[in-house]
Amino acid sequence: MLFRTFAGALSVIESRAIVTVMDTRRFAVLLCAGLVIAGCESDPSESVASASASEADFSAFCAETVTASGNDRMAGLCPCLTEKVKEGADKEEITTVLKSSPQSMRQIMGDLSEATRNTIRGCMREAFAGGGRGGSPGAGRPSGGDSAISASKGDSSSRSSTGGDRERGSSTAASNPAASSQRGGGSRSGRGGGFQSRPVPVAVTLVERGRVDAFYATTTTLTSQEEAVVVARTQGVVEDIFSEEGDQVKRGAALAQLDTRKLELEVRRTRTNIESFERAFARSQQLLQTNMISPEAHDQARYNLEREKASLALQIYDLAEATIRAPIDGVITKREIKLGNTLSPNSPAFEIKRVDAIEAILNVPEREVNKVQRGQLARVTVDALSSTEFDGIVDRVAPEIDANSGTFRVTVRMDNQKSLLRPGMFARVGVRYDSKENTLLLKREAVVTQKDESSVFVVRDGVATKQEVKLGYAMGSDIEILDGLVEGDEVVVTGQGGLRDGSSVRVVQL
Repeated sequence: MLFRTFAGALSVIESRAIVTVMDTRRFAVLLCAGLVIAGCESDPSESVASASASEADFSAFCAETVTASGNDRMAGLCPCLTEKVKEGADKEEITTVLKSSPQSMRQIMGDLSEATRNTIRGCMREAFAGGGRGGSPGAGRPSGGDSAISASKGDSSSRSSTGGDRERGSSTAASNPAASSQRGGGSRSGRGGGFQSRPVPVAVTLVERGRVDAFYATTTTLTSQEEAVVVARTQGVVEDIFSEEGDQVKRGAALAQLDTRKLELEVRRTRTNIESFERAFARSQQLLQTNMISPEAHDQARYNLEREKASLALQIYDLAEATIRAPIDGVITKREIKLGNTLSPNSPAFEIKRVDAIEAILNVPEREVNKVQRGQLARVTVDALSSTEFDGIVDRVAPEIDANSGTFRVTVRMDNQKSLLRPGMFARVGVRYDSKENTLLLKREAVVTQKDESSVFVVRDGVATKQEVKLGYAMGSDIEILDGLVEGDEVVVTGQGGLRDGSSVRVVQL
């Protein structure tokens, strides 16, 4: 049609003999008129059909591309992306994303323009959040678009184009109101509603009745009930050792022997002196009867004899003490001597401890003075024995408070017949000072504490309700509930970190 217009304009010019400047101007006017007429007389149905075909091609191309790249989940974006391409989105960048694999999509998205990223993210939200577009690509377009464009013939090209766009927009909204609502605020509300209504998975526990004990808890180091450091009572060289560390010994058992040769010689000398003093004392008695000596001389002979007898007793004692013996029943925990060592009096030789009874010495703060009393039950846990519990009893309570530390001394005694406990072990001790029966108990991890407020989430009919509670004693993994709950309440024990008052929840089993 355009070529026919040019041909007609040229034939008119060629029929005239003289071409003037005015003719040139008229030629230009005719040429412009021909272009305008050609544009107006072009069939609008061809443009609409071409656009529809292009959209259909891109929609099909989108579906084939995401399938070939192994990104089938992106197929739901094709209707939305087709609309965005029609509205002017960058087709080449969108095509690059569609051809990418799921693993490389994040990197490719970072290289796109901000407008294209926002376009793709918007389509993802509509497709995956429950507010996606309904129908196939191009749904809602009026089939009478050709007649709407044809009706504008005879107007200027700009007026025809503007009027046609407005008619197409109004016709689309009238023919498919559901699609219009999905593209507008309806899709956003659908997305928001989808997230808000999704239930939060939680685990629950029941409020039950049981017994709770109140303990004063502390840590300490275990000690033996009796212990002794064995020392040498006399001077001498270690000649023999009879017992080693770890041996169980009885009181009076020989542990080591010192050299006794010097002591034996001293005893023999003293006995000889005693025999001499005895004869001298006997003669002094005879002479005193005949008044041959003074009474003072007789007394001196008697004193000499008694002195030597006392010396003999001391030497016999030293000779006996040359054998080092156990002062108590117990276990040798330390040997400090070796063969050949020269010991002086009071030199340490062995250490013995009694282990059939073990004690735990506690330094309790003075504020607990009215709670801890003699005879109360105690539970002792030793980490080295896989947290095994042992029963004990409060044996002694000091009657005074240490002014320097503000504590008082409490001694807990435990039987150790199986010799499992050892002096020096680290232990955790709990002294029970109160007990309650048939009280409400809840798992500790179910309680949410913020500042001075303790609360829980109670599940009723699939909804979590925040409930303030008043707490009592805690024992192990349980805690006493004084107020706020009743027996049988279902309380969230796992997952309460993402809950608010009134949140929808879904109970799962752990």
